[in-house]
Amino acid sequence: MAKKFDPDQPALAIPGMYELARPKRIVGDDDKLGYHWRPGGTLPTLGRHSVAKHDIYGIYVDRCIATLTKRHVQSKLKMTIVDGFCGGGKYALGDSVVDGSPLRLLTAVDAARAALVSRRADFDLDVDFVFIDESADHIAFLRDELVHRGYGDLIGTKIHLRRSTFEEAAPDVIAAIRAKGRAHHSLFFLDQYGWSDVKLATVRTIMAQLANPEVIMTFMVDALINLLNDKRSSLSALAAIDYTREDVRALLDIKDEYGAKGWKRAIQNTVYRHILGQTGASFYTPFFVHPPESHRDYWLIHLSKHHQAREEMGNVFWSMNNTMEHFGDAGFDALGFDPDVDVRQGMMDFTFNDDAAARSKKLLLEQIPPLLRDGWIKGTTVTKRALFASRANDTPVVGALVDSQLAELRNAREIVVFSPKRDKAGNVVGKTVRERADTFGWDDEIAITREPKLFSFLTAA
Repeated sequence: MAKKFDPDQPALAIPGMYELARPKRIVGDDDKLGYHWRPGGTLPTLGRHSVAKHDIYGIYVDRCIATLTKRHVQSKLKMTIVDGFCGGGKYALGDSVVDGSPLRLLTAVDAARAALVSRRADFDLDVDFVFIDESADHIAFLRDELVHRGYGDLIGTKIHLRRSTFEEAAPDVIAAIRAKGRAHHSLFFLDQYGWSDVKLATVRTIMAQLANPEVIMTFMVDALINLLNDKRSSLSALAAIDYTREDVRALLDIKDEYGAKGWKRAIQNTVYRHILGQTGASFYTPFFVHPPESHRDYWLIHLSKHHQAREEMGNVFWSMNNTMEHFGDAGFDALGFDPDVDVRQGMMDFTFNDDAAARSKKLLLEQIPPLLRDGWIKGTTVTKRALFASRANDTPVVGALVDSQLAELRNAREIVVFSPKRDKAGNVVGKTVRERADTFGWDDEIAITREPKLFSFLTAA
């Protein structure tokens, strides 16, 4: 049986990984906002907004691993999953007991591993888990639960517990991921309670020092808005997100101009560009989690360095259409704030449902040809990857919606789509016209026909 964790024991060194150590600053349960766990104590009740969030975590881990292991010749994947605010791992929900984020992440990886082994018996899914919480009670509760679930033998080898704030633990975590290999495949789940527990500078370090990191963080916009609205509040906490008094003054001016109806949308579409710029992420998914049963809204921000990661998170949002919400338009160029346009104009609900998909398709049919024509006139090759990646941060659109409209334009003879033809070694030796395909690869090339029929086609449509 695994030895019971004692938070009062000296730091436990784990060779090549982390320490289960006492951090510089520890807060007690009475001082910490949010959920509380104590060994033998009553389970906290899980909020409905967190149910949706944990569902997203589990679904995304499955999609991420499936994407990274889709090559049939592949036999191993190294990955690190970090839960920066892990809690005790178990909640009460009505009359039931449900798993929290650490156990949901472990379960998702177990399921992915079983699927991979069924495809290839020798597949090695090498995942390290790092669970961080600043409360000794939370870590002790989680450790007991892990032992109870049969994960005890993995503690200290593949499951690493750290009693610390995320900010204090981050340098060691980054160093350990770098030491594991060159690919640095890593998922950081940062479910902060408000909006300032994770510094954007720390996320910027993650993006700069790791080759393939992804950061999924919650951001309570309402809490930030309330702070901005209360001019008596101290603005020192804004340093965590690299905001100055001048930035705040500009946001308050937006509120004064647009009132309650439009300022939430305006602030969302202003702050998201700031977050993207300050973190150094190449791709960003800035949509709201708004479960029907809950009155709490928050961003579930996904930051990454690869368009495929953004695509997979977008697909998760579309699969949970009654939970996700978008303040903006359909199609490309759906986000952003134009001070010359009243943000209250054209505000429509966008909840990733069939109506939202139909509106997105209609706009894409109008938006894609000019984008392609610009590339064609300049003499550059336009691939589906280039088309999607150039607009991914400003749209709720995913690759399947782009494919459907490329097929429409191809069938109307507005465009021609070519697929690279490869030899057995994988070298490109030519091109093949995609005449009947409904889906397209990222490397497929798209060209405008020399005699486009766009305007007659759109009129008929």
